[in-house]
Formats: sequence, structure tokens, C-alpha cells
Amino acid sequence: MNSPFANIFTALQQQVQAQVPDIIYIDQDLGQLRTDKTNTRPPVQWPCLLIDFEDFNFADMGNLVQSADGTVVLQLGFAPYSSSAATTPTTYVQKAIVYYDVEWALHKAMQGWAPGTSYGSLTRIATVTQKRTDTIRVRELRYRIAFQDYSTKVALQTVPATLVTQME
Repeated sequence: MNSPFANIFTALQQQVQAQVPDIIYIDQDLGQLRTDKTNTRPPVQWPCLLIDFEDFNFADMGNLVQSADGTVVLQLGFAPYSSSAATTPTTYVQKAIVYYDVEWALHKAMQGWAPGTSYGSLTRIATVTQKRTDTIRVRELRYRIAFQDYSTKVALQTVPATLVTQME
């Protein structure tokens, strides 16, 4: 793969599979958790992790090389299990809030981890709970990452010394 985003995505998948086996389904965020009017079950297995890249900024470094800096968005989705109200039996509450432990394991696998030698390490910048009208629980974890893109770098051409001498 040549795309930095493809390389980061596949490395993320492998890291999550190895470090957070509780997450069953890992894919690109193609809108699988968006609410629709038919209230159909999203096409995922629970718990799921959907990956996207947002707000990347690029800066020229010269010779068509660019630095990149942006956000890796990890949407962690859970099907509803049970109530976590104070009056609910403890065993049900534990099942209802298990997503906190899965989220914590995911964060520990991501924070400071780099998806290869060509990329900076991930740094958490935000965590948000999505407000939804259905009973699906979605936590969004955002991490900052940076890398340099040399894919369009102009190759320098060398001129043989004998040619330079002949031109003088």
C-alpha cells in the first residue's frame, strides 16, 4: 500500500486485534452507526470499532515534501445490555458498564503507539459520548497523529562531472 492512511488503518486494525480482543468488529467508518428512519440494526458485530481520519492539515517543507497533522477518530460502539441505574442488581450494572473497561483497554493500546516507523505516535486529544435517540452506546476517541509525506518529492538529478567540465 502506498497511501499513508491505508497503512495507518491496517496497522490500527492489527494493533486493536492484538491488544483489545474484546472488540469483535473493526472497519472503516462508512456510516454504519448512523441512525436511519427504519431503525434497522447497524451492519456490525458488537462491540465494534469504526476508524476514520479527520481534519488533516498539510504544510510544505520544500522539494514537494509535506508534513501532515490530523485526527484519527475511533468510534467504539456497543449494543445495549441492561440498565445501570442504582436500583439495578450489581451483576446487571457490571454488564451495562463493561464498555468503560473496553474503552480503557483501547486507550491503553493507542496512547503513545505509532503505526510504523514513518509515523508519529498517537496522542489522545478528546473523548466524547455521542448523543443518540436509539439504545446504542457510542464513544468517540480522538487521537492526534503526524507524519511526513515524501511521495511527491522531486528526485534530484546528478550531472556527471565530465559533462560539467565539457560545458565550461
